[in-house]
Amino acid sequence: MIQTTTELVMGSPELSPKMRERLARIERASKQSTELIAALLLLSRSERQGPQDGESCDVAKVAAEVIESHRPQIGGRPIELTLEISAHPEVAAPDSVIAVVLNNLVGNAVKYTKEGEIRVVVSREGVIVEDSGAGITAQEAETLFDRHVRGSSAGSTSGAGLGLAIVKRLCALYGWTAELEPRPEGGARASLRFS
Repeated sequence: MIQTTTELVMGSPELSPKMRERLARIERASKQSTELIAALLLLSRSERQGPQDGESCDVAKVAAEVIESHRPQIGGRPIELTLEISAHPEVAAPDSVIAVVLNNLVGNAVKYTKEGEIRVVVSREGVIVEDSGAGITAQEAETLFDRHVRGSSAGSTSGAGLGLAIVKRLCALYGWTAELEPRPEGGARASLRFS
């Protein structure tokens, strides 16, 4: 309903560019909410009966959409957000599952990077999200996928510490692995592996 309404309003010729940008944000937020709800419902059903076969996802395509949806959150910060695609892996999962996982990984990088770069690399094996942000310690990397755990660099940022726990559960359901580690040059590296 929200998406349909924003599409209708965006068709109006008298909208200012600023209003179009705001409506596009609402549309992206609505899509992310829908994807999250779909993934949570899938988790709930699948924990009872296992993942369903037959649906596949182009990971590179979803990664590009996720990156574009996070660009407005950068605002005026001097951050370069890039996507490098060396392969187009297809995984047996709904687009919404990959979108939720990547939204969490990219969203954390955007949230905790004040300046520098965020690099998303899609390869045949999976996806790597690297940032030059506040970083994490090796000890934190071991626990950040647990429920209600937030890193020491979280400070006053909002969040309940559930995003990475959802990522962990989705990965377990599909036989993937997700890991976090500090980068030697500063910042953090998140990796999603499909095998």
